[in-house]
Amino acid sequence: MLNRRIYMAGLLILYLLAGLSFPKGMEASTSKTASVLLIYDSAAISTPKEGNIEALERVLASFGTQVTVMNYDHYEAGMLNKFNKVISVRNADDLFQLPDSYVKDSANYAGDYLHIGNQVPENIRQALQLESVSADQDTAKLEIGQLQQTAMTVKGISYLTKFKGKTYGSLSSEKLKINSPFAVMDGKYAYIPYLVKGNLSELAAAYLLKDWLTVTTSSHTYMVLDQIYPFSNLDLLNEMADRLYDAGIPFIASVQPVLSNLDYPAVQRYLETLKHVQSRNGSIIVQAPVVASTISQDITVLKSEMLAFLDALGGYGIVPLGVGSEMYWTYDQHYAANGLAYFDSSVIFPNERVLYRSQTATSKAFQSAVYTIPNAELSQYVAPGEILEPLPMDTALVYAFPEDRQKSEALITKLLADWTTFSDYKNEVHTVRTEVNEMGSRNGQLRFNGQTILLNSNKQDVNSEHAYVQEGKKSLANLFSVQNKVFIILIVTTLLLFTAFLIIGYRLYKRKYTHMGRQL
Repeated sequence: MLNRRIYMAGLLILYLLAGLSFPKGMEASTSKTASVLLIYDSAAISTPKEGNIEALERVLASFGTQVTVMNYDHYEAGMLNKFNKVISVRNADDLFQLPDSYVKDSANYAGDYLHIGNQVPENIRQALQLESVSADQDTAKLEIGQLQQTAMTVKGISYLTKFKGKTYGSLSSEKLKINSPFAVMDGKYAYIPYLVKGNLSELAAAYLLKDWLTVTTSSHTYMVLDQIYPFSNLDLLNEMADRLYDAGIPFIASVQPVLSNLDYPAVQRYLETLKHVQSRNGSIIVQAPVVASTISQDITVLKSEMLAFLDALGGYGIVPLGVGSEMYWTYDQHYAANGLAYFDSSVIFPNERVLYRSQTATSKAFQSAVYTIPNAELSQYVAPGEILEPLPMDTALVYAFPEDRQKSEALITKLLADWTTFSDYKNEVHTVRTEVNEMGSRNGQLRFNGQTILLNSNKQDVNSEHAYVQEGKKSLANLFSVQNKVFIILIVTTLLLFTAFLIIGYRLYKRKYTHMGRQL
């Protein structure tokens, strides 16, 4: 009996030790990021398919996927075996020959495979039992979920007439008078016949990719106020934050960092405004700095300036929760290491002006990544008055911060009339780490170095007096002060003497003309 009690006590101790060894907080840090090889035959420059590689990269990034992008010409034997998922994009219908090393490796590849475009490999065609008809030019209608785009001009498109597996959306051909699925997946194989940047097919691909990547988490819809600068109308920003708070609309403020002169009154007013925005359910993310040129830019200061701004935010009671950047920043070693490495959450914007510093083929993946789309673009695909449901990935509807009160009033009116339910960004887990501070959020609470931040909506006035130029050392100040006093005394004495001589002269000449016979 005693031995049994000792045995049970030992098991209990081992169980408790096991529980202590694997805390719940370790789950996110030990989970392995999905790694995907994205291989393509052509970037399709100057064709309707130009940009579909970038569009695919951004959708994949929104699912927290690390992507390695490669042209078939750079493929080397054995590369496929390094990835458990492969996406092949065929943009060029006139390029039939693939490298022998790739053909050989793909025949024995056991991982998950997604094909996009035409020229489907024979083993994929057989596995999915694909049969199709094609049209060189057509007008198609694409529907998926609650989204639809009519009168979509397409070129070189294939319509599936026979297939096996789960289907996604539908493509209707005006020319061929047929209706086919937009995409199909069965087991480890999947196929998307048509993908073009800038139309609904970009979003439609996300419905299949979520299942193909085995993403099971629920998605959210956020609102982002973009283009907020230190020189923006800060009073208008304060007013908008108050009105959004009163309307119960949480939002994300994407703010431009200040990389120098953090002690200037203008910067202090900027921080004071951001602190007020934070207190009105506004989550702060730091926008990546604008890259003006890769030639003149000093590459050594990005890290120190970003860290200084993040620490300045934290010291002022402002908790940044993520970073906003164009897609290409995640494919640049310099920007990823010195600008993005402090964040585990990102809001990903499409590329506007690509200026690589040190381009790499493999992207930086984030624990939390949000896909962005301008609200005006998404509204084209949703029926008027219909409540927007969450897309497959975390998505932010982007609104540019209005330039004046009239535009602000129009935006507020539109948001109040919209039935879209926006999520609060700080309800999720986000972490920002600098060399001295750790900031973030969990379950709606902001934390700074382990302490909960109390939201304070009181705005403080900032003193505009500031010494913008430091005074030099005044080693001869006393000497110059004495000299000034001596000069002043001499000048005053001279003026007094000159005045006295004028008075005396005036009196003498007056007597002369009054008494004409008197000698001077």
